[in-house]
Amino acid sequence: MKKILITVVILAVLAGLGWFLFKRYERKNANPVSGLKPRVEMSLAEISSITDSTMDMSMKVLIDNPLPLSMDIKSFAYEVKVDGVQIIDSDYAKPLQIEPRDSVTLDIPTELNIDTFSKVAKKGEAAGQDSALYQFEVFLKLAKPVLGYDTLRIEMEKRLPLYHLPEIEVVGIDLEKFRLRKSEMVIDLRFVNKNDFAIQFKNMKYSIDLGKEKTTINGQYPGVTRVPARSDKVYQIPVQIELGKMINAGTQMLFQGKKFPYTVHLRSQIVTDNEILKNSKLAMRIQGNMEDMKAVKKIVETK
Repeated sequence: MKKILITVVILAVLAGLGWFLFKRYERKNANPVSGLKPRVEMSLAEISSITDSTMDMSMKVLIDNPLPLSMDIKSFAYEVKVDGVQIIDSDYAKPLQIEPRDSVTLDIPTELNIDTFSKVAKKGEAAGQDSALYQFEVFLKLAKPVLGYDTLRIEMEKRLPLYHLPEIEVVGIDLEKFRLRKSEMVIDLRFVNKNDFAIQFKNMKYSIDLGKEKTTINGQYPGVTRVPARSDKVYQIPVQIELGKMINAGTQMLFQGKKFPYTVHLRSQIVTDNEILKNSKLAMRIQGNMEDMKAVKKIVETK
């Protein structure tokens, strides 16, 4: 009986010590929302495509599990804010398991709205900022509850550079050098780069729709167009156009004048030393009419 009693006492002491150490660990790693403190790190990794409305990019997400228990995550939702403005709100639907005291790093493709991102950048620029506060919030949905919790919310924030997307604008269209079979149309493109690093546009391909009947011209501008850091430059892009298409477009211009509409589709690879933009592809659509241009060249006599 004495041996049994001693054994029970020892087990009770060990259980009490274990509970004390566990509660001490829990308090040390406490989170006001979840009662746990896994860690998350998020960063903007690479922009793969930029259009006139959206930007496709990947984010690197590190989730660290400091607990002595594994974490089975069914999925998680995440959002990103820049200076308090939400730019990303999405989900990661794939399950993952994180072993005790281990971590995983994920590359997550996502998409954000260009207008929202540009407004944040312009607001920061107006305030003279060269950086912004990026806030990340993640909601982990657990397959198995941990200490009674089936969802964990983790927040983090860090200050990162304020990135500006390249701006391209049509500021002039000129028709000249009429020939028997071909004519040359010169387009003036304004490139604005507000970043602290140079951007190059390699092997630009274009498609131009002229007029309401959309007389389409296709072509490419080989080589590299370099736009220095913090610069605003206008480049002339020569475009060869067949005589038949030229006559068709010219007739429309004659009657529509400054109301003559156009749509320019540009595709190019971006070359830069910046880690986020260096592998990006640009696909931009620029719409307007002759009276929208800031440096309109006289093409035909208007009424």
